[in-house]
Amino acid sequence: MNARIRRLAIGATLSVAAACGREQAESAMTSFDHAVAAANAIQAIPERTDSILAAHGLTRAGFDALMYEIAADSSKARAYTQAIR
Repeated sequence: MNARIRRLAIGATLSVAAACGREQAESAMTSFDHAVAAANAIQAIPERTDSILAAHGLTRAGFDALMYEIAADSSKARAYTQAIR
């Protein structure tokens, strides 16, 4: 019985750790990363644009503003162009 409880406790701990790690990874994504991920997804499935943007915490206006922000910085613009190819 103790071994079974220990396995359950370890499994629960690993599940919580995995969920926390995923949240930290998502919060560590920069707006640039969100823009690239959203653009790649939109290129793949253009008819789902609104839901893709929502999944990345963006609106169409917010995505447009982000594109202008990236375009205003030549190094970001180059990196973005490479990332979406």
